[in-house]
Amino acid sequence: MMRAIRLLAGTLALVTGVLAAEASAAELKVLSTDAMRPMLQELAPAFEAASKNKLVIAFASDADVEKQVASDDTIDVAILTKARIDKLVGSARILTFPKVLAQGSSEDLVYVVGLSMFTEQPIAAKALMDFLAGPEAKKVYAAKGLKTS
Repeated sequence: MMRAIRLLAGTLALVTGVLAAEASAAELKVLSTDAMRPMLQELAPAFEAASKNKLVIAFASDADVEKQVASDDTIDVAILTKARIDKLVGSARILTFPKVLAQGSSEDLVYVVGLSMFTEQPIAAKALMDFLAGPEAKKVYAAKGLKTS
């Protein structure tokens, strides 16, 4: 009985420590395709104000974003086209269940946000994914000429 109580207390302490670390403000490294730059520049301040997390956003071509995510670079969230995100999910670089953000001028240009396998801030990164796929963000995408579902 005492062993079970100690095990439970140890587990509780570990979970509390993890949650406390996640509860503090995080700095999220976001790597995005250039096409999403105007939307992210508009949405980033609202997310930072609401979450108290800081976003460090880098923009690059689709191919360069895919290469960086496929490497061992520490990236929390990646924004790419669906085809490239699917490749990264298949190679275990992006966690499953990425979220669709918006569609560009063709069916090939569906922009998706995904959580990197190497994220150091999984809870904050998930919150950013939810924010970018949420109704307020979809209004920004539509105002910038992208289709939303």
